[in-house]
Amino acid sequence: MHSLAFAFSLSAQWLLLGVQPTVARAVVNGTPVEIDRVAQSVNTTDSLPLCRDFTIPISVNKTVETELSLDDYNIESLYAWAGREVLVDGDYEMSARICDPPPGVERKDTLQLLMHGATFNKHMWDFPYKPETHSWVRYMANSGYTTLAIDYIGCGNSSHPDGLFDVQTELFVQTTHQIVQSIRTENLLGQSFSKISLVGFSIGAIVANAVADKFPEDADSLVLLGITWDREWLYPAFLAGLQTTASVVDPARWGDRDPFYQTQPTLQARRVACFFGDFEEEAALTDFETRDLDSLGMAITFSFHLVEAPKYEGPVFLGIGDHDSTFCPRKCGSQPYGVYDQFPLASEHVVKVYKDTGHALLYHRTAPLVMQDTLSFLASI
Repeated sequence: MHSLAFAFSLSAQWLLLGVQPTVARAVVNGTPVEIDRVAQSVNTTDSLPLCRDFTIPISVNKTVETELSLDDYNIESLYAWAGREVLVDGDYEMSARICDPPPGVERKDTLQLLMHGATFNKHMWDFPYKPETHSWVRYMANSGYTTLAIDYIGCGNSSHPDGLFDVQTELFVQTTHQIVQSIRTENLLGQSFSKISLVGFSIGAIVANAVADKFPEDADSLVLLGITWDREWLYPAFLAGLQTTASVVDPARWGDRDPFYQTQPTLQARRVACFFGDFEEEAALTDFETRDLDSLGMAITFSFHLVEAPKYEGPVFLGIGDHDSTFCPRKCGSQPYGVYDQFPLASEHVVKVYKDTGHALLYHRTAPLVMQDTLSFLASI
């Protein structure tokens, strides 16, 4: 019922013809600076991954028969969101970055598909502040893993359509499924992999959960970061981040976004949403400067995708900060171990709870341990 059309030139992809540089902001000694994030097509050190940016044209078909819009807004929209439907037909462009291991590092045969959280984008996996400590992409590349980081529709350098009806969680689920299928059957990346691991943070982990439910054969393994299935604090914690219309928060940066795109307006609000305990202040400042957007469509729909995946039989890793204020009431207790109930047929369940760590666990001092634990998990399967 869904269709996703990929129509880009592989030769152009590998030669990086027409790739546009992207800019991230970091904080150095308390001062925001811009960092050129153009694809690293030619690296001269053996510690940096070989990265290439490309764009994937996408077409997605709606799965509801009725026409839903703001002009005729009614309860059927809520029912469709709750039913995990795609509400509109759409043609989009998705931004992606593939990073291979540096020269001299033996390549593993597992691809990691990296799926970011809300108000983040694909650059969260290659954090510009102390990347030797916080960059997932660099760590995994030097361990032999190729990563494919994507900007979901509405995020980063991807298309920014209607933030209510287009940019919602089921669109991400269907997009992820079709990307996986194209990697497996259409040689999307110009190289083959025997296994694909879905690696998701926050809403990215929720998307991985929903994919494992609807398409249990898509992933050979799941790495879920920063989620549980406890909804008690979910929306109160979300609202405590004080997300505000993005075009109002920063007109120069987001003035062309429609009113349904939102983000945290202040560093303090961002800290409430993402940080606790043991982290460097400049990491929090860099995160605030590089934050991206959420959408009202995402915010309405993400909890509907915290589901049981009764047919998924691969291994699951779950990592979370013990003070993840979104998914645990005050401090995590038994909540992370709900992964056993949500994936009853999984071949293995690994749960790691990280001390003195908040929601954005890769930006805390525990980041190296999170990556080490994930690497051990992937190496064991």
